[in-house]
Amino acid sequence: MTQRRHEYAPPNTLLGLLQRGRGQGALIAAEDRASAADLVYGCIRWEWRWDSVVDERHLYLARLIRDLELPLGPVVAMLAGDEDTRHRATSVLELLVLAGSEEDRAALPGHVPEADEPSTPRPGKKVYPDHGDESDLPALIAALEQQWVDEAWCGADTLARGLARFGAGAAGAASLLRRFWLYTPHSYERADYLTALAALGSPGMAEAYTESLWDCEARARLLGVERAPDRPHVRDRLVCLRDDPMEEPEVRKAAGTRLAGLT
Repeated sequence: MTQRRHEYAPPNTLLGLLQRGRGQGALIAAEDRASAADLVYGCIRWEWRWDSVVDERHLYLARLIRDLELPLGPVVAMLAGDEDTRHRATSVLELLVLAGSEEDRAALPGHVPEADEPSTPRPGKKVYPDHGDESDLPALIAALEQQWVDEAWCGADTLARGLARFGAGAAGAASLLRRFWLYTPHSYERADYLTALAALGSPGMAEAYTESLWDCEARARLLGVERAPDRPHVRDRLVCLRDDPMEEPEVRKAAGTRLAGLT
């Protein structure tokens, strides 16, 4: 089948959520495993990410395979595909080996990672220039609005960090920032939108932080770990993140710290 790129489904569909690595996608998939299976396999088979270096997906997809108890056969079969498909399948299977899957270990002779923790690429940190005052707000908001109109997804996170510096004074941009958080194909930018929304005093942050516990991006999960409200299902998820050998070390540590503070 032809490898497809950048053809994102709407963000209010299960496919669109899974393509973007949104936490809500994982939650919905858990409620309808049969319908989610082919979509999960498709997200491994085809490259949806705009930037395969900074947009994380492998841990998200490996967790879906494990948590939905999906058969590994279709993923193993991808090892016979082209180089890019083989790389994505191998990355998912390697993480599942870390989680203790003997089936994956058997499927990956010579490919089992030697490290105790997964290693994933880290996006470079962009720093918004620390200058300007409230007189710059209209220009910042106008620039963000223009990026939305142009569907220019790259770089809006920089504008979000700039708006966050003004706190509640930039509250008028909250709905626009939320749209970027929901729609962006660049998953690595979501944490910046989430941080900006919180700084602006946007409503609905408890739900956004809770969803982020299932997000594909480690920075987003960290925000969820630190700020999601204390609820039974949040505690359950914190336990999962703390104890999951596939999880990033900093997220596991933060989840353990949060849990210790709640008990």
